[in-house]
Amino acid sequence: MERSKWRRLLGRPALATLAAAAALTTVAACGSSDDDGGGSGTAAGGQTQSTEEINVKPTGAAKMEVGTQCGQSVPVGPANKDGVYAQMPQELQDVYSSYPGEIFESPWATRKIDKKPPWKIGYITVGVSNQYQNNVLKQLKEEFAEAKKNGLVEGELVTNIPPSLAQSTPESQIAAMKQMVQQGVDAIIINPADSVAESATMEELGEKEGVPVILADVPPAPDGKWQTSTWTQNQVETDAGVLKLMGGKGKVLIVRGIAGNQNDKVLYNQKIQNLKNCPDIEVVGTVYGNWDNGTAKQVVSQFLASHPGKIDAVLQDGGMAAGVIQAFESRGIEVPIVGMEQCTAGDLSWWLERKDTYKTVAGCINGLQGGYVYFQTALRILANKGPKYNILSMPAVAIDNTNLEAYAQPGLPLTSDLELPGPKTAWCDNECLDTYFNHPGPVESPDDVVDDPTASEPSEEED
Repeated sequence: MERSKWRRLLGRPALATLAAAAALTTVAACGSSDDDGGGSGTAAGGQTQSTEEINVKPTGAAKMEVGTQCGQSVPVGPANKDGVYAQMPQELQDVYSSYPGEIFESPWATRKIDKKPPWKIGYITVGVSNQYQNNVLKQLKEEFAEAKKNGLVEGELVTNIPPSLAQSTPESQIAAMKQMVQQGVDAIIINPADSVAESATMEELGEKEGVPVILADVPPAPDGKWQTSTWTQNQVETDAGVLKLMGGKGKVLIVRGIAGNQNDKVLYNQKIQNLKNCPDIEVVGTVYGNWDNGTAKQVVSQFLASHPGKIDAVLQDGGMAAGVIQAFESRGIEVPIVGMEQCTAGDLSWWLERKDTYKTVAGCINGLQGGYVYFQTALRILANKGPKYNILSMPAVAIDNTNLEAYAQPGLPLTSDLELPGPKTAWCDNECLDTYFNHPGPVESPDDVVDDPTASEPSEEED
């Protein structure tokens, strides 16, 4: 499982549990959203979170602070700096410098989609297990309904969502993608069980079938050009911010995701590179929390039992802050600075209660924001707006003590599976999305479809 999993599978919104997804056995039938068994907006714990409650004003996406000082992010990529990366503005280069693989010009920048609206759109994901996934599905349905009113889509959102993580396998998702194409689906949004194992199929759908595949907060497999990844590597701001709060010295514990997982390797590599800027910070241990709060609590507690020395901070891959905090609290040890990458409402509420004495950094998005970006990306590609890159790397909303109160809801338990609030556009609104497409502007009607994706935008004088 990948980042969306690692980001949202487990209760953290997703950075999520990859481990469980590896055992899928059956293929859920493709059908309308009414058949998916999820999407009511109710989390596994029974809590609900409506769009109306998501109404705080965002502070905007984080700015990458790249440099050689402790507390700044160290560039680790991309591997092909002489490609499209070299043509990016500096602000985007700072964002993409956290991606170690190769970045390509998207083939959809020049490949014209002749099919006019209304379109059919499909959504494939692993078994819905947390609030993030519920909210992604909820927002996708709302975006679909609005697009249908505008004559952009028809029918219902076609979904393939198995009843459990144990039934979420690459094989079942490959079968689902092929079935959707046979049903006439024009674009597929997917949270893959394994982006590497499914990459060949996704490439074939794009290149041979002309069906765009949008990865929901998951980086593509190496050489994945026809896939469009809407991705936020939101541990970057958090990790660097924690090191900065440490004042460049002290002892840190690292809690990784799943051993052998590609996303875990990427995240860990960034942490280690950032620590090279901090020679006076010592890594006292590394454990694997499997992107699961229960596992994280157990392994951190075991580490603390065998390593009684002081720990000044914990860097975790995402979604495991609650488990880490509980491990310290259960042993009666003062909670150190815990990076809240991919935070939940429970994390923020715990932090808010201690705001006067506790400082940390968080980088987060919620499922409503994810659903909005994934769907709008699909519409823009279908409308020949021309994505510039195969990876659309969008920084998350960054939270620290200065803006915590705008996002944190008081009184929630640390274990709450509610997500942080924020409007659906807080991760990346239309102006933000314009940065990643050759033809700016949302797709609000069939008239917004671009006839020639390779044509230059008219200048203001020509307008």
